[in-house]
Amino acid sequence: IIIPMLKPALIITAQAALYRVRKREANNLVSTVSLMLAFQLPWADVAYRSVWAVVLNLFIYLMNDYCDIERDLGSPQKDQAKARYMADNRRAAQVALLGLGAALLVSALLHSNLLVIAMVANTVVVWSYSAWFKQVAIVDVILMAICGVTISLPGLPVGDPMGLKVAAILGIICASFEVIQVVRDEPGDRASGVTTTAVLLGITTSQWLFRAIVVAAAAYVTLVVGSWLGLAFLAALLFPLTPAKADRTWDLCRMLFGGIWLGVLVQTYLGWLG
Repeated sequence: IIIPMLKPALIITAQAALYRVRKREANNLVSTVSLMLAFQLPWADVAYRSVWAVVLNLFIYLMNDYCDIERDLGSPQKDQAKARYMADNRRAAQVALLGLGAALLVSALLHSNLLVIAMVANTVVVWSYSAWFKQVAIVDVILMAICGVTISLPGLPVGDPMGLKVAAILGIICASFEVIQVVRDEPGDRASGVTTTAVLLGITTSQWLFRAIVVAAAAYVTLVVGSWLGLAFLAALLFPLTPAKADRTWDLCRMLFGGIWLGVLVQTYLGWLG
């Protein structure tokens, strides 16, 4: 029963990965690896955790796509060929999820409790977001902030509180990107009846929410993490945010926030923070 499903399962997994690459949504892998380097983890550990993080990303992307089959089929902005293929091969998608999940759990148990926690936390957060709370305004943004922290767990040192403090920056950044994403998808979501934050609040109020998150990021990095680089977040207040310009703002934020993140990690590596 399972063997005939292996080919469509592999195709579905590859489609999920390629779609995220095209949409430039795989930033967390770079963040996870950079955390390992900033906290000077052993190279063998970096390699193990990096491979594990790649598989974790495939797992949560596929989980999200599986939960979104019907929504994606009803949205003209989504990849219809990808959504239709998964809809026609639901059992194969389940096999892919079970296979990836089993591989993650076994390899996490062989490594540390930290990876087990990362596996469980990301499964709960992403499944609850994709299956239920994506349609609940504001909660979608909050869950993405939580996911920003949980997805970075594979890159954290064990027992160092500074790791979580730095990882929380990713949570705030993910919240801002979630607002950009729901604004980008607002026309399609509204047409398909999905009540995201952008649909409920409207574009103008969502723009102000994005600005509030940016200010929160600047305050947190400056006052809590202890890096004046946090003030650079305020430059994002000048970025336009509409459905038509959201992709451009996404790219601008990637460059700006990525630069700030790199600076904070360099300071962490040099021992200037904490």
